[in-house]
Amino acid sequence: MKRNLKLLLCLLAGVLTACETLPPPRPVEPPAQLLTLDEISQQLTTQQEGVHNIKSMVKSAIKTRENNHNLKQVLLIDGETSLRLDTLNLFGQPVGVLISDPTQILLYDPKSNKLYRNMEVWDIMMRTFGTVFDFREYISVFSGKIPRLALLNLKGVRWDSKTGNYRITAVDSERNDPLEIEVEPKTLLPVRLVKWEDGKQVYTVRWENYQKVEGHLFPHTITVQRPQIGDELVMKFNNPLVNQGVPEDAFRLNVPGSH
Repeated sequence: MKRNLKLLLCLLAGVLTACETLPPPRPVEPPAQLLTLDEISQQLTTQQEGVHNIKSMVKSAIKTRENNHNLKQVLLIDGETSLRLDTLNLFGQPVGVLISDPTQILLYDPKSNKLYRNMEVWDIMMRTFGTVFDFREYISVFSGKIPRLALLNLKGVRWDSKTGNYRITAVDSERNDPLEIEVEPKTLLPVRLVKWEDGKQVYTVRWENYQKVEGHLFPHTITVQRPQIGDELVMKFNNPLVNQGVPEDAFRLNVPGSH
């Protein structure tokens, strides 16, 4: 009986301890000297202009409210306008090749030797994954860049004592869409971006796990979340190559049309 009472008292003490209110987190110490918006902007521009092309194996996870899909892919990006994704099977053979450029979206099915374009590609994405990603919007994101940085009107910056990062407010000068950009204070690399349209949050980007690649700090985990749609795309990079060039025909598919 005494043993049971002692055990009960120990359990009760553990519950009470767990229920104690934790102290609020300590504020992060500010940098010795806060940078101006111009200084941060110049550094962001220099960093982005230094990355011209990317090639990497990636593990992609597409999550929706209904399903999750995990893919092994080869990602190739040239500049801020051209992207190629080769999706591989368990044996490393391509089962689909997607190409995105400013004029069109192409999807090649090697098994059937068919080429699909634009709306046909969206239909296949929706049937396969339950969602659609227009990669033209995210090509810069997957290069570790802030999309359309040269066209952004940077409005202001403040240092956030909770995260220790700079927070920049901006507006797209052509689309008039507001954005918030979060920048790490030591490296001045982007770690988070939020974009709004018509007062609603369109997507959030997170750049994480920066590692040095050929003299460039490159994020090895990139996440795009779209709260209104309820989906998420996570890309994890494996041994990316930066500025190693791309084949001239990398974004051309010489195959017959689908119809």
